[in-house]
Amino acid sequence: MTQINRRDFIKLSSASAALAIAPSILKAEVAGILGERVVIIGGGFAGATLAKYLRLWSNEKIHVTMIDKEPDHVSCVLSNLILNDRLKLADITQSYAPLQDNYGVIVKQGVVTGVAGDAVKIVHLENGETVECDYVALAPGIEFMDLPGLKEDGINNFDKVPHAWIAGEKTQTEEYGEITQTELLRKQLQGMNSGDTFIMTVPESPYRCPPGPYERACVVADYIQRVKGGGTVIVLDPHADITIEKETFNKAFKGIYSETVQYVPNAKLQSIEISSNGEKVVKTTDGEEYTANVVNIIPTHKAGKIVETLGLLPTGKRFSPVDPASYESAVPGKSGFYIIGDANDSGQPKSGHMANSQAKVCADAIIRVIAGKSTTEDLVHDPARLSRIKTNSACYSPITYDEASWLTAVFGYETVINSTELVGDTFGSMKVVSESFSSSHSPHWSRENFDDMFDWANSLFSNSFR
Repeated sequence: MTQINRRDFIKLSSASAALAIAPSILKAEVAGILGERVVIIGGGFAGATLAKYLRLWSNEKIHVTMIDKEPDHVSCVLSNLILNDRLKLADITQSYAPLQDNYGVIVKQGVVTGVAGDAVKIVHLENGETVECDYVALAPGIEFMDLPGLKEDGINNFDKVPHAWIAGEKTQTEEYGEITQTELLRKQLQGMNSGDTFIMTVPESPYRCPPGPYERACVVADYIQRVKGGGTVIVLDPHADITIEKETFNKAFKGIYSETVQYVPNAKLQSIEISSNGEKVVKTTDGEEYTANVVNIIPTHKAGKIVETLGLLPTGKRFSPVDPASYESAVPGKSGFYIIGDANDSGQPKSGHMANSQAKVCADAIIRVIAGKSTTEDLVHDPARLSRIKTNSACYSPITYDEASWLTAVFGYETVINSTELVGDTFGSMKVVSESFSSSHSPHWSRENFDDMFDWANSLFSNSFR
């Protein structure tokens, strides 16, 4: 691993908008495009970026419809800063209007229930509406696995035990009416008294935003120390140790938060019990029990429901296999669907920044196929193109009220011959590249990093949604 400095990181993370595939190489391709139609299911960082760049790089010749269940997107990026009142929900809410006004993307609000047809596909919405298209891309994000006492048989207790991991997801509560998960957890945190206990869990890998749970523990610990005058944050982690930025978070937990954070490794969730007086008991598989009035359980993830509905989730898998040369499904018999962002099983981190990168590789592939210059098979047998495929996962983590750390990794396409379960005889995977600037993190948290965090986030928001 090559350690890079703050200035290099800023250059790298902002440049990742162009790391995937440079649009200039598509200029010779778009002449063959006759107005084919692409439907994108999901409007987060992956879906919005794909919609934008399909229009932009095809000279607006491809008709793009993006469908999302919400009228706009509430970003998980920076959402932990809602909990300590650093930001408001409006600060991280991204409108879809620029995609429509600036690029001509058709944006529909609704829930997709199925896709029928072959050459011409019919996308069915819950409200009875249908949309015809030639290609379908899925960017539905995540949903949560069932956990006894929390989410089971279609009923959940997220109104009492918020996950706040899908920032804009709304919950109906007795006390506040309809409220987003993030705002609900913030109100519960504000209602704590000095000396109270806050329990949170880390989901089983892979999960959305690898540093996020540890970052949240720091934000909450800082709030409890600074505003509430003390208390306890119990972090239940199913892994044997901190999974990412270990040095940074260990230093925080054992240093500035040593009297507040109790980090418990190998603590795999078994169930949660909620009493009539609001007390919550979290049970782990090793027989331990932890009690608190405020509990933030982030359950184990799997791909959004539509992925399984369409048969793109093999038995026993939580995420959908793809070939990252195009992000087309690698499930046998299920070619023709593209899966980007958190829902796929490409081995890359699940983050907004990575979703943005993947969407550009996918946009390039779809444009080439539509233009008739490449078949799907051509895309995975083109050494020149494969060598250019680079993706980047970069993020900042607030550690205190006004200090942050950062982490970045660059991935490159690596071909694997004769892989099983996958389409064709060649399948590739994304691996951390060994060159300079490949993988690194900040040596410490700082105020400068905290200030840079907002520039990085605004750049990502702009590149994806505006």
